[in-house]
Amino acid sequence: MFDELFDFIRQLYPDKRVITLHEPILGQLEKDYLNRVIDSGFVSSVGEFVTEFEQRIANYTGSKFAVAVTNGTAALHLSLLAAGVKSGDEVLTQSLTFVATANAISYTGASPVFIDVDESNLGLSPARLKNWINENCDFNDGLLINRTSGKRVSACVPMHTFGNCCSIEEIQNICHEYQLPLIEDAAEALGSFKNEQHLGTFGKFGALSFNGNKVITTGGGGIILTQCEESARWLKHMSTTAKVPHPFLFNHDAIAYNYRLPNINAALGCAQLDRLP
Repeated sequence: MFDELFDFIRQLYPDKRVITLHEPILGQLEKDYLNRVIDSGFVSSVGEFVTEFEQRIANYTGSKFAVAVTNGTAALHLSLLAAGVKSGDEVLTQSLTFVATANAISYTGASPVFIDVDESNLGLSPARLKNWINENCDFNDGLLINRTSGKRVSACVPMHTFGNCCSIEEIQNICHEYQLPLIEDAAEALGSFKNEQHLGTFGKFGALSFNGNKVITTGGGGIILTQCEESARWLKHMSTTAKVPHPFLFNHDAIAYNYRLPNINAALGCAQLDRLP
């Protein structure tokens, strides 16, 4: 099977000795945007392009709010925290995914529970998800408890593999039934829609990635999509070390994270968005 696949790819690129799996498209447009950042002197987490990038991603995806962070893993981590995942919990996710999905869950102190995927779309199987819950959990007073481990199951994280839509509407219904926060790992899904709704906007939160191997790149970067203004404010605050706004004092009202996307990365992203169509 693999030999046939390799032969097919070679026929598409007969003159290339090395065929890259992912290759960003970068040119003069990106250079122009980056020069604007360099000339401004604001290359770090403060600058006009960060806000512009967030607004343009929100507009493109149809999300009310978008919070830019350093990478897709950070986007997942903060989303899980915002959804209320705590140390000692369990989080349901799929067995076929990149390690970042499980890493982000582990950062919270929770444990990932791996459930099989559907062959048709390589995403989390709603049938297997429902079976696992029925066979392993009790649902009482709004809490889903694994009767074997005694741990709370506190969220569900499906992933849209290669930007292919998983059975998100069925998964959404199951999560609603058991009051499970749904967090979409939409790292690879920029530009992917289900019934004219962008992936990453079906759940409470959606995480996008802009690594060098994604649809567009900011070098490294991610965004959290949410429809909740209060959550968006909390996410932005926690991604900027929980610094209380002040002209010169450095007051921080929580233990937080240095996850804010730098302006120079956001500028690259804005240039890439010009190419996205």
